[in-house]
Amino acid sequence: MVREGGERSITTEFGKRLLKARKKANLTQDSLAKMLGISFQQVQKYEGGANRISAARLWVIADVLKVPISYFFDGLEQVEPGVVGTIKQPELLTHDIIKIAHILENVPEGEIKDKIFLLIKALAKEFRDKE
Repeated sequence: MVREGGERSITTEFGKRLLKARKKANLTQDSLAKMLGISFQQVQKYEGGANRISAARLWVIADVLKVPISYFFDGLEQVEPGVVGTIKQPELLTHDIIKIAHILENVPEGEIKDKIFLLIKALAKEFRDKE
């Protein structure tokens, strides 16, 4: 069972899978970080489950490590429904989401990228509230 803040969270599970894939690719945290345009400390936080990995970042990580995006989700659909922080079934990545991920991978980490994410969240909330 995967529980947020409990036995294993989705964040922790993604981190474990990232670590395994990175080691299989024979990459250091530093080399992976450089390929992703982030700090090695950020890779450490992802692998340790301290920081969540966004969908866009997860897509880029899968591409860099040459694993299918499903690598991070396989087996999670067996999780008990209704538990906070679980993923019953991964949502399909649309062509638009993939295009956005590719665009965002070229934006360096920092204030501008943070503002882009805030803008996307605000727009999504606005559209959701209108439904």
